[in-house]
Amino acid sequence: MPEISRTPQKNWASPERPFTAASKNMAYNRFRVYLLLRVGLLVLIILCTLLVLYRTDWYVTALCLLLLVLFQLYDLVHYVERTNRDIASFLEAIRHSDFTQRFAAKGGNPTYRHLYQAFNDITDSFQRIKAEKQADHLYLQAMVEHVGIGILSFDDRGEVRLVNQVAKDMLHTPHLHNIQALSRISEELVTVLQQIGHNEKTLLTLQVREEQLLLTVHATTLTSQGQQLKIVSLQNIRSELEEQELQTWQKMIRVLTHEIMNSVTPVISLTSTVGGLIEEEVIAKYAAGEVPEEETLDDIRAGLQTIEKRSTGMLHFVKNYRRLMRVPTPELHKVKVKELLKSVNTLLQPDMEARRVKLSFYLPNEEAILEADQELLEQVLINLIKNGMEACQEVPEPHVEVIAYRDEQDRNRFRIDVQDNGPGIPEDVLDKIFLPFYTTKKQGSGIGLSLSRQIMRQHGGTIRVSSPAGGPTTFSLVFHN
Repeated sequence: MPEISRTPQKNWASPERPFTAASKNMAYNRFRVYLLLRVGLLVLIILCTLLVLYRTDWYVTALCLLLLVLFQLYDLVHYVERTNRDIASFLEAIRHSDFTQRFAAKGGNPTYRHLYQAFNDITDSFQRIKAEKQADHLYLQAMVEHVGIGILSFDDRGEVRLVNQVAKDMLHTPHLHNIQALSRISEELVTVLQQIGHNEKTLLTLQVREEQLLLTVHATTLTSQGQQLKIVSLQNIRSELEEQELQTWQKMIRVLTHEIMNSVTPVISLTSTVGGLIEEEVIAKYAAGEVPEEETLDDIRAGLQTIEKRSTGMLHFVKNYRRLMRVPTPELHKVKVKELLKSVNTLLQPDMEARRVKLSFYLPNEEAILEADQELLEQVLINLIKNGMEACQEVPEPHVEVIAYRDEQDRNRFRIDVQDNGPGIPEDVLDKIFLPFYTTKKQGSGIGLSLSRQIMRQHGGTIRVSSPAGGPTTFSLVFHN
């Protein structure tokens, strides 16, 4: 595992410091001189006190001298211990990372001036180091936040050291202090984070609220200051896979439609030509006095009509699927959601009433606006509502609801939910409904939902589906604006 090298400490005895060995010695000598003077003065006062007591009767003078001795003793102890107190105060400030404490290097006692100046210089050095580390941390944090994938770093106890906003949004976790907190989302995710080794990659499928994620998990382990750390990147590749899948389908459709249309068009033309020739032949026989058998004529006519009908149907079939490759680029404008829903209601209400399906719309904020192409969104909503109408046709009180609202947990997302009270979509079908050509309807083309997903992708949004056993089924259009 890689080892992080520690930043070399600055040398406080560097040339930029204003103190030399001579100045330090001078400060120490001055301290000794002051100390010796105080001791000498104290000894002198004590001798004078003894002299007064033994040679005279000046008791008041002796008392005054004794008090002066006590004061000198106190001053001497205070003088000697002052250095210890200042050093203790300085070290306590350093221990608590309090670099605001300053010592009076100027205008104070000259004996301690150099000591206080040294304390201040050490504090300034610590402040510079702390400021540099904070700047490096902010720079690193800005870089991590700028990355478009989720970044998560934690130690061997699971304590999170660093997590960027992308990871928080992806896992819908605003605060994360220990990876064990992710167990509410997925126990498998926590297990993978704990067990994944250095430079290993793995794929993981997660269901986070209503969104299914396909995550690539890549880990790097390192040792910093004797402690093992693990850095994990989380990237949701579902949208990339869906995009790649759609492009693959489009390429296949392009090839198939080209080949089929090249084959079908001549068949249709040739069928029409053959039909004309047969008609001419029949007319010629009638003119020659020969009467063809009616049964033969019926067989020929039925065969030709069948060929023409099936060829025309196949041509229509191919043209219908070519729509997947020709979705127009959205022309984005400010669209009032209220007007959008009103237009969809006007178009579908007669059909819903005819089928006795209740259609209702809910829009809490009638001033809501989207940057979108209204015609394309109408096409998506009409398709989803019709699907919902058909899905709940057999229930006693069929009902389709359309709910448009701003996501409370992410104010940058606007959602339009289309929900029906039908029996739900079978689990084995749920993963296939967005595939082109896949349909469970007898008369369905299988491109409605694929087309809707492509339109939403062009709007920078997504389409999701939730359908628990027994219903209801909810299709959600999610816009990021």
